[in-house]
Amino acid sequence: MVRVVVAGATGKLGSLVVNLLVNQKDVRLVGCVVSPSGGHIGKEMAIGIKACGPDELPMLLKEADVYVELTPANAAEANLKAVLASGVPCVIGTTGLSEQYLKELKEGMARSGASAVQTANFSIGVNVFWKACEQLARALPDYEVEIIELHHDKKRDAPSGTAMKAAQVITSVTGVDKYVCGREGVTGARGREIGIHAVRIGDVVGEHTVIFSANKERIELTHKAHSREAFAEGCVTAVRWIAGRRDGKVHSMAEVLGL
Repeated sequence: MVRVVVAGATGKLGSLVVNLLVNQKDVRLVGCVVSPSGGHIGKEMAIGIKACGPDELPMLLKEADVYVELTPANAAEANLKAVLASGVPCVIGTTGLSEQYLKELKEGMARSGASAVQTANFSIGVNVFWKACEQLARALPDYEVEIIELHHDKKRDAPSGTAMKAAQVITSVTGVDKYVCGREGVTGARGREIGIHAVRIGDVVGEHTVIFSANKERIELTHKAHSREAFAEGCVTAVRWIAGRRDGKVHSMAEVLGL
């Protein structure tokens, strides 16, 4: 039985992950961490499981086999010290994380010998989408690239982590590392760059389109998420994969899925 603590348990994705975990036969929810300002501390999240504040995280980690981080970036970065000190394998789906956080996570995992899965998106389809972006970039290295992402009007960060990952995948193949996030005014001719555009509207779960264009043609690659349950199911898959793994590395969701 894999014992799991979830931070960000009342968030859009966190609440779905909690609900999935309580219905698994081989995975058991043992703790939930929530924001101290949200009014949820002490609330029963599942039978026998009450929501705790971040100050109780070190205690909860003593009972965990896997820790799941789904909080906003500032909370995830505040939790990092306790997580690394615990040596518990982690699944991290927070977006908007700083380069310093990712550096410390990698170094901390290497020191402790624990393991982590870190991803901007748990969806199987999105991970295949990133792979397709890589293949298109390799086949069309001189084509201009623009990325458009749509999300609900409550999303905190922009551009989305999924859009940024797509850009980074393309950069790794083409070497184009200038990102232009939106354009305004007299910008002149576009240079060797990747344009990234964020749209925030309504209750859109998540849509990403990457456009490759040159030679009087274009290819548009689009992924649309119909439900956050796709992300939650991927997260639980990652929990099973990382449980008991101790190789001192930070892994991708592509590794979890064997892509």
